Amino acid sequence: MRKSLLLLLTATLLLSACSRVGLAYRNLDWLIPWKLSDYVALTSEQSAWFKPQLQEHLAWHCSVELPGYLDWLKRSQLALSRRDSELMASQLAGFEQAMQRIAVEITPSAIELLRGLSPRQVEQLMAALDEQNGKLREEFLDPPVQEQISHRAGRMEERLQPWFGTLNAAQQERVQSWAQGLGEQNRIWLDNRIAWQQALHEALEVRRGDDFAPRMTALLQQRERFYTRAYQASYEKNRQAMAELIVDLVEQADSKQMQRAENRLQSLHADLAAQQCTADEAVVQR
Repeated sequence: MRKSLLLLLTATLLLSACSRVGLAYRNLDWLIPWKLSDYVALTSEQSAWFKPQLQEHLAWHCSVELPGYLDWLKRSQLALSRRDSELMASQLAGFEQAMQRIAVEITPSAIELLRGLSPRQVEQLMAALDEQNGKLREEFLDPPVQEQISHRAGRMEERLQPWFGTLNAAQQERVQSWAQGLGEQNRIWLDNRIAWQQALHEALEVRRGDDFAPRMTALLQQRERFYTRAYQASYEKNRQAMAELIVDLVEQADSKQMQRAENRLQSLHADLAAQQCTADEAVVQR
């Protein structure tokens, strides 16, 4: 299986996911502990422990999750060919369920990795997150709101292009309407991200204590508990708006666009089917 972190395949599986991939990665704060080496210089001992853990999780992902993704793609192809709006919208829930399974899988290893951080490493982690947040703020919050909305629509059209090609006038108008409807979502999203990271920092301050494991389990597996009020209020609304956007874009598509989307789904299915678990990636029985 090609080297990747655990969500790489998940985020590219569905028609809905193609339009959400950037948004999804920006919201997956719970993956930070498992991508720790991107933020903190690990010691040789930590790296030696980390590598076999990563391989075990990749083996699980290949052996357990990959077959489900293939079935998922088949359902997406069926929904697309039938223009079944309810089935297409339900695929969003499947996307979130896949992310949750990954969170559950990595939790024990993430707890052990984070428990072993030195005070200096915790400082490095939080400084790296602060720097990243500064860049995100500059890109997504500093422009005027209408400019944010325009950029949001442009990013969406770019993500849709591999599926539909150039959007027709009705589709472009629909994307603009969706982007406008989210309003100041950039601020709500970044505030929520920072709130989660603050909860992570507080947990790391007591990482040697008995309650560290349950606190981290909640942070990784029950993210809704740490949503800000604004994010909680907007979450279901925005999720529904995304589902409706997908349905409308498919309904507005012509036959050439539909064929292009079906071909892309078939290509994704073929790519995933070609991924084979090697002998050393066999799932370790727990």
